[in-house]
Amino acid sequence: MSHEVVKRAVLLAAGRGKRLQPHTDITPKPLLIHKGKPTLDYLLDSLLLAGIEEVVLVTHHLHEQVEHYAALRSANHKQQVRCVYQSHLFGTAHALQAVIESAPDIVAAPFVLSATDYLVPREFFGDLLQFHGSHAGECSVSMKELDAAELASRSSIRFNDDQSIAEIVEKPAAGTAPSSTGANLTFILPPDIIPDVQNVPVSERGEQEVQHAINAWISRGGLAFGLVQAIPPEWQPS
Repeated sequence: MSHEVVKRAVLLAAGRGKRLQPHTDITPKPLLIHKGKPTLDYLLDSLLLAGIEEVVLVTHHLHEQVEHYAALRSANHKQQVRCVYQSHLFGTAHALQAVIESAPDIVAAPFVLSATDYLVPREFFGDLLQFHGSHAGECSVSMKELDAAELASRSSIRFNDDQSIAEIVEKPAAGTAPSSTGANLTFILPPDIIPDVQNVPVSERGEQEVQHAINAWISRGGLAFGLVQAIPPEWQPS
């Protein structure tokens, strides 16, 4: 399939990291050290290997530390890393809205959107980008297989007969999950999803969630497919 080459990424690095307190009281979650390297290094190394040359980090909590890291990273790698400040923590779609306002060039072409909780292997983003080039859809979703007990606290994907994605159901009620396949917070998104991102309502969980924008884009005729990937581990206290 012929797709525009993906060269840009948005990484969500704003969160408070309450689950990892007290570690995140003084260090932002994406800069916690694993085997001698900040968590962000693992994502950026994988993105760079996959050909991603420009990255925006959405920041909030302890943003000065992330901004300092971005400057050092840009100076020492062939990858431009800059930051956009999210005024308050109001969900993943709200974070993307900050990018649309402050760095619209990043989302003017297809781009990667990912959380920064993950300690991804080097091939993680390359595999997803290769998959993206193999199908007819404009959106690709990194997927994971989940145990039934996990579905109520994660997500579940509803598939069409052709295995395209019909809907990402966030935190389905017990017994209502349409499948045992969930979505990692890692996507390749097209620029024409921007109107849907800007019109995301507040969810029952009190946030503006990017999954709602993806579902709205699909309902307008967008075509999305998913790749099952090994669930990347998250940072754990040593």
